[in-house]
Amino acid sequence: MNGAVVGQVAVCVAVAVLSGLLYRLGSGLRPVPVAMWVAPLPLLVLASRVPWFAAVGVAASAWLIGQSGLWSYYTRDMSMPTLPVAVQFVGGCAGVGCVVGLARAHLVDGHVAEAALTLPMAWAAMEFLVALTSPHGAWWSVAYTQADVPAVTQVASLTGVWGISALLALPASVAAAVTAPEGTSGERLLVLLVAVAVVAVLAGHAVARDRRVISGELVHVGLAAVEQSGGPVPIHSPEGAVLVSRYVAGVRLLADRGAGVIVLPEVTFAVDESRMAEQMRPLAQAAADLRVDVVVGVARRGETGAANVAVVLGAVGESPGQYEKHHLVPGLEAAYRPGRDLLYLPHDPRVGVLICKDLDFPRLVRAYRRGGARILLAPAWDVGHDGWLHSRMAVVRGVEAGVAVARVARAGRATVSDAFGRVIAETDTSEGGTADARVPLAAAPTLYSRLGDWFGWCCLAATTLIAVT
Repeated sequence: MNGAVVGQVAVCVAVAVLSGLLYRLGSGLRPVPVAMWVAPLPLLVLASRVPWFAAVGVAASAWLIGQSGLWSYYTRDMSMPTLPVAVQFVGGCAGVGCVVGLARAHLVDGHVAEAALTLPMAWAAMEFLVALTSPHGAWWSVAYTQADVPAVTQVASLTGVWGISALLALPASVAAAVTAPEGTSGERLLVLLVAVAVVAVLAGHAVARDRRVISGELVHVGLAAVEQSGGPVPIHSPEGAVLVSRYVAGVRLLADRGAGVIVLPEVTFAVDESRMAEQMRPLAQAAADLRVDVVVGVARRGETGAANVAVVLGAVGESPGQYEKHHLVPGLEAAYRPGRDLLYLPHDPRVGVLICKDLDFPRLVRAYRRGGARILLAPAWDVGHDGWLHSRMAVVRGVEAGVAVARVARAGRATVSDAFGRVIAETDTSEGGTADARVPLAAAPTLYSRLGDWFGWCCLAATTLIAVT
C-alpha cells in the first residue's frame, strides 16, 4: 500500500470520526443544535475527492458513530427487541450512505444545482418514508434537535418537520457544491443566490411568527405529577389510595391557582373496566367539587382486553370521557389494544386529548386541528433522561398544526407550549412537580395543518428526479 493510499484512508477515517462525533453531539436525547448543521459538511467535501465506495462507507460509519449512544436507550430503557433496533441502525446507515453517494455523483459530474439539492431533498424524503412506514411515526427526524431555536422551528408550520430537516442539510450541501472541483462559476453563483433567498424568506417567516401575539381566549391549564416507580398502581389498593390522595392534593393546589383543566400522567393507575366509575370516584369528586376538568392516564383492564386510556373527569360531574391511545410502543405496550377515536372535552371542543406517543404522529395532530382543537392535553410517561426530547417533539407538533400543547410525563417533564412553540411553563417531574399557565389559543390554522405532507411528497418526487438524471 503506497503512501497516497495510506493518506487517503487516514483522511477517510478522520472524516468519519469527525462527522460521527458531530452527529452524536447534534442528535440524541439532549442535542447541541449547531452540531447538526455542521455534521454533513466533512462528508460532502470528502465525497467528490474519493471513490464512491469510500464516500458511502465514510457516511454510513459517521451515522453509526452518531447513533451508537442510543443503543442502550432503545434496548434497555424502551425495552425494544435487539433485532428491530439493529435493523433500524443498519437501515439508517444504508440510507445516509446512499444519500451521500447520490450527492457525490452530481458533485463529480459538475451538476452544481443538483448537488446542492440532493442532500436536503433526499434526507427529508428518507425521513418522510420512514415516518409513513414506521410504527414510531416521525420520531426518526433530526428536526427536533432545533426545538429550542424558534427561528428554525417555525418552518414546521409550512412544511412539517421535513422542511426543518431539509434546511439543516442546506448550508453544508451548498458549501460542498460551490467548492467542488467541477462546475461553472455561473452555476455556483446562482446556487448561492437561490440558497440565500430561501434562507431569507424562511427567516422572515420565522421573525413574523415569533413576534405574533395570540389574541384569542386564554385557557388556564395545570399539570401535576407525583414521584412513582414501576407501572400503574391498582387504584383500589392501599398504595393506590395514597397515590390518589396525593394527586387530589395536587389538583386542589392547581385549582387554587386558577387552573380550569388539569392533566395527570399516563398509566398512573390500573382500573377495572366494570368498576371504573366506583374506583375513580375520589378523583371525580375532586373534579366536581373544584369545578375543574381532570385528565388522568390509566391502564384499563376488562374482559374485552386492556387499553391505555386517558380518562376525562368533568367539572360538572358528567360521565367520564375515555380516549384510548392510538399509537402504542412496540413490545413495551403489547398488552394494550389501540384506540381509533378522537376525544374532545364535552363542553369545550377546542380542547383535544391524546397520549404520549400519539404526539409522534403529525397526521393525528392535524386531525385534531381540523376537528377544531386549539390545545391538546397529553398524559405521558418518560424514562428520565429522555424528558427533553419527548417534550420538544410535542412542542414541534404544536408548531406544525398551530395548536398549544400541555404535556405532563412521569419521570420526565411537564411542559406547556403555545401554537408558535413558545414554552410558557415547564418543570422537571423526576421527583414529582406541578406547573400551570394561561395559554392563548390560536385561531388561524397553519399551512401544514391545511395541506399536510405536501413538502414530504415533493421531496420524494425531487429525489426520484435527481436520482434518474
